[in-house]
Amino acid sequence: MSSRHCESASTPGVLSGDEYHSFWLTWANGSVRLGRDGFSDPIVSCITDVKDMKYVTFSVVEQRNPVHWRFQIPPSLEKTKFKPITGGELHWVSYQPGHDLPEDMLVGGFETENMFIARAKHRGSLTPGKYVRSIGKAYIPWGGQAHEKADIELLCGFDGSWVPTCDDKIPVGAFIAGYSEDNLERLYIGRAVHEGHLIPGKVAPSHKVCYIPYGGREISVKKFEILVSPKENDRCVNKIFLSDRVSYVQPDIEEYDVPDSDYSNETDEENVAF
Repeated sequence: MSSRHCESASTPGVLSGDEYHSFWLTWANGSVRLGRDGFSDPIVSCITDVKDMKYVTFSVVEQRNPVHWRFQIPPSLEKTKFKPITGGELHWVSYQPGHDLPEDMLVGGFETENMFIARAKHRGSLTPGKYVRSIGKAYIPWGGQAHEKADIELLCGFDGSWVPTCDDKIPVGAFIAGYSEDNLERLYIGRAVHEGHLIPGKVAPSHKVCYIPYGGREISVKKFEILVSPKENDRCVNKIFLSDRVSYVQPDIEEYDVPDSDYSNETDEENVAF
């Protein structure tokens, strides 16, 4: 280096003509630092504007005995080659208890463990909900209750993202997960915060809430997230929701229990309710 990039330091008790000492040496981003092994603070450091530095030299003054330096150069590391990730499209896999779970299940939330996304048929509907791995059952929100299901489909893949929304604002590309029993309205996968948990459930645009299964009940939440897939961009939605910025901030959640009285008796097969 030129003289304008020289630095010096006093090293009493550090350099010795009788024994070897180990040092560390780094240079990166215009900074050169030399220090003693076992100590984080450098003995001497230098800031330089030299680009693509290749070597560093040292000299010792006023030393009676010669000092020999030996630098151990680390091996050259080959630059990592990244391959583009392909595949991972969201898809449903049929599952029954006793069989092996798919390895690529999509994590949709968290209670005391990771919650996965499932869907099942119920009273003429195909309804998404949550799958609890430790129990081996799925729970779907319907008619004010969380219904336990064993014969289900699990959502797999990773090519999706969560978009915050509310009411009946359905993001472009929202992943269609099922349909309602009355007018075959499209149902989407939503998730919402409830009692400190992040729980996946269903979104019916006409209801303007996200229904989640929790504690044996169907809970409705007015502010939630919807799962979006880039493969769904060619689909139509009932209302387009565009946002220049998509960022999730835990909302002040408004929630309420769905009263049983608002729904017909589930045992009456001729009268069905959402």
